[in-house]
Amino acid sequence: MTVSISITLDDELGEELNAAVAGSNRSALVAEAIRDYLDRRAVAAAAAWHASLTGEDAAAFADFNAAW
Repeated sequence: MTVSISITLDDELGEELNAAVAGSNRSALVAEAIRDYLDRRAVAAAAAWHASLTGEDAAAFADFNAAW
């Protein structure tokens, strides 16, 4: 699925974006930044969930991680 979004950048951010892409594809750079952000959120959520484990669940998770 393709989603179209419209954003308004302030002058400073717009200039930084233009400099970062150096004439290349701005959409691709923004898409990559969104993917990176979502990946970081997923990792943070997983870490929080792992930290919330207690009892047998925590022990099973620790055993699993010990193999790594």
